[in-house]
Amino acid sequence: MSDKVVFITGSGRRIGRDLALGFAGRGWRVAIHYGHSADRAEQTLRDVRALGAEAIVVEGDVRNREEIRRAIFAARDHFGRLDVLVNNAGIYPEATPIDELSEEMWREVIETNLYGEFFAAQAAAEAMMLGDPPGGAIVNISSLGAFQIWKNRIPYNVSKAGVRQLTLALARSLAPHITVNSVAPGTIEITDDPAPGKPLPAGGIPMRRYGTTDDIFRAVWFFAAEASYITGQTLIVDGGLNIAQETSQE
Repeated sequence: MSDKVVFITGSGRRIGRDLALGFAGRGWRVAIHYGHSADRAEQTLRDVRALGAEAIVVEGDVRNREEIRRAIFAARDHFGRLDVLVNNAGIYPEATPIDELSEEMWREVIETNLYGEFFAAQAAAEAMMLGDPPGGAIVNISSLGAFQIWKNRIPYNVSKAGVRQLTLALARSLAPHITVNSVAPGTIEITDDPAPGKPLPAGGIPMRRYGTTDDIFRAVWFFAAEASYITGQTLIVDGGLNIAQETSQE
């Protein structure tokens, strides 16, 4: 078992849940964060503990700087340290034409996907610098949508492109003590909790399959635990889709 601690935003469900299970399976202690999915977070807590890992659940709106800071420091106070932040919380709204795009949707997507990652990173960096020795790793979850423009996905594409640039800015600002990198998933299949919308056929992906949450975990784990001399990078995990897909597709 490791004494290291990971805080994963939005880890009650979907990719975040499986990231929590992945770290638990490697013996790490896990802070399971949620904004709205309290029941799912409690189930993730039970599943993590079933693997023999120490874990807690913390709540906080990532769009609110003080709430996410309180959540991160609650975890740090509980475990006595914070080694890794995985900025996973995000939303993928329905495709919406520009003339139907409301201010409410624009703000919700940008504030969740971009503001939320900055607020969490800011607080986590503060907590990590209290360590002995100070330091840690931040892994932001971006998207293939940061590199492509998808039809009627303006706020999502903009927010995830912002995460790419945020990763670079944070990496420079927080060096040499904290590495900051990003993982950009392509089409990830989560059978028990699928994303909205219709995925493109798997045959259009060079690797001829959809990605799995384990594919994402392996990339996150690399940046979190095995890449102390790598910072400011984004790893696309998409089976080669970015080199084969027409960017005008849905």
